[in-house]
Amino acid sequence: AKRPLDVYTELLVAAAREDVLAGASGAERASSEDASANENNADGFSGAELSAALDHLAFDALQEIMEQFEVSRGIEVMGTMRQVGVVGSPGFDSRAFRVPWPRGTCVFEFGGADAHAAAAATFKAAGAKPPRGCSHRRVQGDPLHVRAPFTYGDLEERLMRAGYSPEVPSVWLFQDSGFADAERAQRWRDVCEEATDLMCAGSRVVGHAPPRFSASGSAFGEALLRELATCGVLAKCFRMTSMGFERDDAPNQPGVFVGTKRRPSAREAEYYREQVVLVETEHGDEEGFES
Repeated sequence: AKRPLDVYTELLVAAAREDVLAGASGAERASSEDASANENNADGFSGAELSAALDHLAFDALQEIMEQFEVSRGIEVMGTMRQVGVVGSPGFDSRAFRVPWPRGTCVFEFGGADAHAAAAATFKAAGAKPPRGCSHRRVQGDPLHVRAPFTYGDLEERLMRAGYSPEVPSVWLFQDSGFADAERAQRWRDVCEEATDLMCAGSRVVGHAPPRFSASGSAFGEALLRELATCGVLAKCFRMTSMGFERDDAPNQPGVFVGTKRRPSAREAEYYREQVVLVETEHGDEEGFES
């Protein structure tokens, strides 16, 4: 699309376009060039403006977590790990490089093996690195877009292998997460359920709210907010125009959602249940915990 992109995304786009056109026929090249001249407004996909909005929201959410759990408590923050999970950009995301994350931030990006390899090679050739003191960890698997069945536990296994800490408050970012067909919509619910189970209370969730959540007769994102509520996330939705972006397709326009995880993670809840059982069976100490 004819929109300004950050330099890192430009690198990925240029590399992908070169690979595609190198193996294309003349007719395919013309078709590709015609397609690139038009903005992609398909349901479920976002543009450069929405990506930039999500960058700001994720950055603000991480700062809120730092203020709530570190600064306000007088905790030494230099050695604290801060976590950002990126789901929905299958290995070709550049947020770990383009966003000025605070020192100690680790960005976990989900994506396919081939996409990760291609993106890593492109960034390495350009000498791109995350901000000083930050790290970028590529997590194998594209939970939203692959056709293979999704199994609860896949996200946790892969994230834990990459060094994710469920007890540390995190920011999760979902982009290009809306699909028109029922199968993909159910997959989004399954992925959202496990992702939110991995977040401890106080974690933040930001994401792309596609036009399919703009059903007539209801508030924008109402269905999405209900789905997030069942996962323990209290959220709000905003249209692009409400954030200052001009759109000519209102009311059929995308937006974003911002939420906070209110209930404990699945691991925390299981621990509390175990402690209750210990107290009930008189195996706990006077404070109610295992002696």
